[in-house]
Amino acid sequence: MVFDWDDAWPGHTALMRFHMLHEFRPDFRCTLFAVPGRAPRPDWWELFPPWIELAVHGWTHSPMECADWTLDDIEFAIHHKPPRFVEGFKAPFWALSDAVYEGLGRAGWWVADHPANDARRPAGLSTHVLNVGPDHWHGHIGNDCGNGIEETWGHVCRLVRDAESFEFVSEAVTPWRQKVAA
Repeated sequence: MVFDWDDAWPGHTALMRFHMLHEFRPDFRCTLFAVPGRAPRPDWWELFPPWIELAVHGWTHSPMECADWTLDDIEFAIHHKPPRFVEGFKAPFWALSDAVYEGLGRAGWWVADHPANDARRPAGLSTHVLNVGPDHWHGHIGNDCGNGIEETWGHVCRLVRDAESFEFVSEAVTPWRQKVAA
C-alpha cells in the first residue's frame, strides 16, 4: 500500500497523526510531498523519522508556480534539495512545464503526476501516476481538498489496519510508457 500526502511545511505537518499510525502499525511508511522554500532553517526536515519519505513539492507552493518553470528553475530545486529529501518531485496543483519534465529526466529524478498529464510526460521518465484505489491513498495535510488527514482519519486508519505491506512512492515508480494511439 502506498500512502502519500501533499503540503508539508513547518507548522503544517500532522506529524502527531503519522506517529499514531506508526505506533498502531510499526511497519507503516508513507511519503510526504514537502515544500523546502517554506523551511525557516535548513535542518528543519530532520524532525521527520526515517519511515516518512520526503519529496519536493514545488519550492514555495504558490499557485501554478511550476507551470512556467524553466530548466534553470527546476535545476535550482534539484540542486538545493535538502539532504533528507529523496530525488522525487510533485508540482503543486499538478501543474508543471515541459522544462520540469526535461530537468527531472536529466537529473535522474522521478515525478509523481496526474493522469491529465499522461500525453505530455516523456517516455522513460520514472513516474508514479495518481491512482487512488485499493493499493494507493493520496491525501493532503490540511482539510482543504476533501482528502485532508483529519477529515479522512477513520478511513485512513482502516486502510492502515488492513494493508498487507507499505511502500514509499519512490519504491512504486516505474518508467513511463507513452500510450500508442490505435
